[in-house]
Amino acid sequence: MLQFISENMASFIAGAIVLAIVVAIVWKMVADKKKGRSSCGAGCAQCPNSQYCHPQKKQEQ
Repeated sequence: MLQFISENMASFIAGAIVLAIVVAIVWKMVADKKKGRSSCGAGCAQCPNSQYCHPQKKQEQ
């Protein structure tokens, strides 16, 4: 078992780095969504999907 781990240590490290990057991206997206920020970065005035991103704004108008 230890031989397997030592032979594949580079793969484990690379996988851990990729996993950490993915977790950070998802964490940032969730935090932005909770703050009401858009993930696309564009204005929502002409967006046909704005009702899905901002349902409360659509109902107020």
